[in-house]
Amino acid sequence: MKYGRLAGWLLLVLLLQSAPAFGVVTVTTDSLHLQFNQRGDLLHAEACFPRCAEKQSKKRLLSSDRGMLIFEPFANHDLQLERQDTGASTELSFSDAAGQLVRRWRIPDHGWLISVSAPLARKAVLMSGPDFRPAPSSGFGYLLEQTRYLVFDDTDVQTVSLDEAVPMSLTSNGWAGFRNRFWTAVALSEVPLSITPLTGESIEDARVEMGSGQGFELDLYIGPIEPVALSQAAVELESLMYSSLWFWLRWICQALYFLLSGIAMVVPQWGLAVMVLSVLVGILMKPLSRIADRLQDQVHETDARLAPELAVIKKQYKGEEQSEKIIAMYKKAGVHPLYSLKSLAGVFVVIPVFIGAFDMLAENIHLSGESFLWIADLSHPDAFLQLPFSLPFFGGYLNLLPFIMTGFSYVASKLHSHPAMDAATRRKHSRNLVLMALGFLVLFYTFPAGMVLYWTTNNLISVIKTLWKRRKLRTV
Repeated sequence: MKYGRLAGWLLLVLLLQSAPAFGVVTVTTDSLHLQFNQRGDLLHAEACFPRCAEKQSKKRLLSSDRGMLIFEPFANHDLQLERQDTGASTELSFSDAAGQLVRRWRIPDHGWLISVSAPLARKAVLMSGPDFRPAPSSGFGYLLEQTRYLVFDDTDVQTVSLDEAVPMSLTSNGWAGFRNRFWTAVALSEVPLSITPLTGESIEDARVEMGSGQGFELDLYIGPIEPVALSQAAVELESLMYSSLWFWLRWICQALYFLLSGIAMVVPQWGLAVMVLSVLVGILMKPLSRIADRLQDQVHETDARLAPELAVIKKQYKGEEQSEKIIAMYKKAGVHPLYSLKSLAGVFVVIPVFIGAFDMLAENIHLSGESFLWIADLSHPDAFLQLPFSLPFFGGYLNLLPFIMTGFSYVASKLHSHPAMDAATRRKHSRNLVLMALGFLVLFYTFPAGMVLYWTTNNLISVIKTLWKRRKLRTV
């Protein structure tokens, strides 16, 4: 009995020695998992979307090993904690021995917006961790994966790269923090703050130092970059979405986002939803596409009509005399010298929607981790096959979907050749199509599979439409 009691005391001593110097306070909501130390600093922050309890929930640890939001000067270690659960939120109050408030946190049961009061602090540091680093990527895909700092003003969002060579210090009257592709951590103060983003080529984790001579009263959003979540937290945070685009392009992105979200409520898989989106956008744009096709046909017909005479002029004349003869030919035929610009009408119709779809799919957190066919993650290249080596720009995987997209693009363009073209014009047209298809292959190769899937579906629809038109013409 004596030896058993002695073993029990020894076990208790070992447990006390191995316990952390300061206890940890945990708060779990349907959107966040947070831990605080006894100084009232936020140590651990994990966000979920849409909710932590859902089976397919997307989770991301946003905090660093040193914490998420640390205040200085450090509070006395033996603070007293008072915890209140109101049914709608949890409130943590950290006070010193004299009863003076040092920190107060308010964490709602729903959402990603929390608040903190630190009246005695003069400095705060907001930090990210390893899980917040950009995913490894190659080629143009690298541009999507960058982590960057954010400073809001009344009408816009200023972004600063982590590898910015020149150190900077800014003043923020609005939100300030950092983001990666799908997640963000930004703080809003009641008073202006001095902001110092930590930059340099060796920086891997985001770190924002905030200074205040009046203590801190902060709202802190730590969660997904998703329109509904951001607008529920604060209306001005919506500008975080597609912030690099003009306002009218952002409207296109928003419209496509909600259209895709509506499709996903009916279609069980996000990959299929992206394909349906491509079909619906094609239907909605059909009137404009008809106008663009008509203008394109007019250009082809004019090219075919002028080609013989133009070939003679280019063979017989050179230099300034050749230019004069060509202009005279245009005038005689009643054709404006810039008539070929009509063919750009189709580009002007497609490009805004293409940019809108690209940015919407690139920043769509719903696609993160979603699989489709052989694609493990629609938010990254499809990685059909791992190569035994890594190629500059293209990376170490064979991405199959861009090749399928390029094949459909070439076939669709080839089928669309106008019957008025002569043999020389057809050869030139075919050569231009090959170059354009190769250019798209390089551009899209390292893009997210969701975006490539959208454009592949669009090209497939073009092939089907052209084949259907040809069949109807043969049966007439």
